Amino acid sequence: MATRDPMPARRKNDYEPESLPLRVLAVDDDASYLRRLKLVLTRAGFDVATADDGAAAIEQIRADRDIAVLVSDLSMPGMDGIETVRRAREASSFPGLYTILLTATDGVDVKLRALDSGLDDFLTKSSTDSEIVAKLRSAARRLTMERRLQDENEELQTLALTDELTGVANRRALFREADAILSSGRGLTVVLFDLDRFKHINDTYGHLMGDRILADIAAALKMDTRVGDVIGRYGGDEFVLLLPDTRTDEARSITGRIIHRIAELRWVMGDYVVTSSVSTGLATSGSASTIATLLTECDARLYEAKNAIGDAEDERDLQLPI
Repeated sequence: MATRDPMPARRKNDYEPESLPLRVLAVDDDASYLRRLKLVLTRAGFDVATADDGAAAIEQIRADRDIAVLVSDLSMPGMDGIETVRRAREASSFPGLYTILLTATDGVDVKLRALDSGLDDFLTKSSTDSEIVAKLRSAARRLTMERRLQDENEELQTLALTDELTGVANRRALFREADAILSSGRGLTVVLFDLDRFKHINDTYGHLMGDRILADIAAALKMDTRVGDVIGRYGGDEFVLLLPDTRTDEARSITGRIIHRIAELRWVMGDYVVTSSVSTGLATSGSASTIATLLTECDARLYEAKNAIGDAEDERDLQLPI
């Protein structure tokens, strides 16, 4: 029967990954040895659950997402330790479940079989208390290192796909997301946003002001999007909005709300309030569309919208007295 005991008392120098004791599941049909194993590990600061056969261990792992280490006896009725480990890994929600096989002997053939099955380490039932604790602390160190590496890799991945200035997706991330949507057979509407007279703003007020405006406009773009939509900086003063499974009329409605929100933004510079606006181009995917062809369509429609503003409008100073 699987059991979970209350959290053991912690002492100074106990192992505490992320301030919590490592959660261990010990599995053995020998009740006497299981009690000993639990006592040794609990005294060493681990949080120990127990099960008396492989089937009970699998159920425990399905129900308990925090189990990080499985210590399983090799010889058990119904399901041996190697099969228990294999099925436990399939059932576990914990990334990188660490597995230790308990054996009656230190035979090479058993170790080779276990290694071929992907187990991480071994313990014999003749191991001393110190050896048992040392094995589990080694497992704890490895799990901590793997979690740290995973976190660092996720952070690097996020940085590689994020525009540093605005915090939205960068060009690489945009293309990756669009390709994934289109390759899955889903429809996609793409909207290209270009800030009007942004060069004039940069030249008049400086690049720091320009950076602030870009960041605020990126934030405004995110406010009217839905879960699953993707906002990214395409380059310079251009942003792209990916709208999966969105009809053209619905995309125009979303775009209109964004244009209105951006038009309401204000930046105070000395005695003036600076405003901005955007021009847009929109394209909806067809059977042979790629992100490149959709962006080409968007760019052509954006160019038409820019021309509609007129040369005189391009030279207008976008500042209002306070």
